[in-house]
Amino acid sequence: MNKKFLTNLVFCGLLAGAVSAQQVIPLNNMDAFRPTKGQWSIVGAVEADLTKPNDLHKKDAANGVNTGILLCEHPQGKYGIEMDLLTRMEHGDLDLDLDFMMAKGSNSGIYLQGRYEIQLFDSWGKKLPKYNDLGGIYERWDDSKPEGSKGYQGVAPRINVAKAPGLWQNIKISFQAPRFDASGKKIANARILSIYLNGILIHENVELTGQTRGAWEDNEVSMGPLRFQGDHGNVAIRNIKYKSYNQKVLSFKDLKYGVYKGNFRTIADIEKIKPEYSGAGNILNWAVSNAENEFAVKYAGKIVVPDAGTYTFTTTHGGNTEMSINGQKAFKNGWRASDLEGRSVTVTLPAGEVPFELYYWKADGWLQPMLGLYAESETVRKHPLHSANSAMVNSPSSPILLGTAAEPVLLRSFMDITEGGKNKRIVHAISVGNKESVHFTYNLDNGALFQAWKGNYLNTTPMWLDRGDGSSKPMGSVMLFGDAPLLAVLESQDKPWGLADATFRTKGYELDENGQPTFKYEIYGAKISDKIVPVEEGKMLKRDISVAGTVSNLYARLASAEVISKKADGTFIIGDNAYLIKINEGTASIRTVGGKQELMAPLGEKISYSIIW
Repeated sequence: MNKKFLTNLVFCGLLAGAVSAQQVIPLNNMDAFRPTKGQWSIVGAVEADLTKPNDLHKKDAANGVNTGILLCEHPQGKYGIEMDLLTRMEHGDLDLDLDFMMAKGSNSGIYLQGRYEIQLFDSWGKKLPKYNDLGGIYERWDDSKPEGSKGYQGVAPRINVAKAPGLWQNIKISFQAPRFDASGKKIANARILSIYLNGILIHENVELTGQTRGAWEDNEVSMGPLRFQGDHGNVAIRNIKYKSYNQKVLSFKDLKYGVYKGNFRTIADIEKIKPEYSGAGNILNWAVSNAENEFAVKYAGKIVVPDAGTYTFTTTHGGNTEMSINGQKAFKNGWRASDLEGRSVTVTLPAGEVPFELYYWKADGWLQPMLGLYAESETVRKHPLHSANSAMVNSPSSPILLGTAAEPVLLRSFMDITEGGKNKRIVHAISVGNKESVHFTYNLDNGALFQAWKGNYLNTTPMWLDRGDGSSKPMGSVMLFGDAPLLAVLESQDKPWGLADATFRTKGYELDENGQPTFKYEIYGAKISDKIVPVEEGKMLKRDISVAGTVSNLYARLASAEVISKKADGTFIIGDNAYLIKINEGTASIRTVGGKQELMAPLGEKISYSIIW
């Protein structure tokens, strides 16, 4: 193989994300934006008050760098499109990723191409979100319609995963711009391909028949700016990353195929015989074989490359494939199961037409036939080079979902988490699902409340489908707190956290009259009761820990993070505005040990605190 070509091959995982780094809108000054009459500025740190409407303001950055955050400070009740902020950058197809922070009761929006609004709103704790809640696709508007019918086609998020005001949240948007012919006539509507809010998919493949209410201009275009609404209240934005795409997709030309019948193991086996029949077509599809097993298909033709560049090709297949591009072997003979597992390769190609050859064969009767090939580049979004039915999964299993009821629903299962960049399985986990749509998982081996989430309860498919593996998965935006023990004895304030000198004995749990569990265990000779319940209509979790027995220097570690700070109202900010802790009973202080900060509470008879997110 040509050594120069080898340097252009980079093997990656299946369906990897972007094949290049995203571009960043710099927030060291306002140069990336058009002039505005709105009250937008660049700051280094912000904070909000949970109890005060529209309170979101700048503060001094701990690192002394007063850049990196885009802040809008706008009094509610004063409206005007001239207050909005537009980027100098214009986009067509776009992937957008940014963090934002809402003030209490505040309202803003992200307008794609200045015309299609994705709502930013303080929807914390709302049970049934609408189109005008956080992450909603705002409605269109027609003044000619009767009152009550002027607004139409707004789309609510599938689920509300909004965090509390003053906490950083994340949104990822994949947008496909409208298509126009050479005369400027629209031939395809814009689409929201997906929106992920705080890690949860809330929209998928939503067609936008026209611009939403409040569009910058009353038309649709192929290119337009990002626009941030600045006339409805205070909002902060940071880490604005994007990737723009053109529409110059790859395609096949002069693609021909031959179909072979037999139980093949290698290409040499296939080439020993002549094809039973041949054909032509400019898209891949294993179904041209008219068989489901013991067949092979050989495709040969050209790939039309509009622009020279580096392209990533990804296969999904059930059986074996081998592929060559531009006269070089891209994939050697490789077998895969038909469960969307596949292979990826990155190839540098010239503009024009390059030779293409692909073999696909299948010899295992239990395996589902499947052949998919995707292409993408720095400027071209991932697109299929196969027909839709060639890469479909037949008869997918229906998910087994566990919901909540009037009383808490408790489930013992394995639970997989990522901690310190490593995967970890909690084998004695118990999850508690609540009607308030706030849930948590507790480790019975060490008393750790290691995760909580809002939304739906558990996906138990991995546990209960067929033989299963004993695990379940949260169905919401998960907040991880760490799988460390809650309690330990500290003779000195610089002692690392842990239970090396203690024996932990779980004593199960007791249910109260509402079905809420109180977890029981013994440690250091004391008896511990640990009760965690949703409060404030599911906006937060309240945790009460009580001790029967006397233990000197017994502490509860309530949180561990790179940074912990205390607000003027006594609430503690954990991490980079990830969540809040409010002490209800007892005291707590911050210590620094091992390069991290920890929120420590001396434990006499009781400590009570709330986790807010």
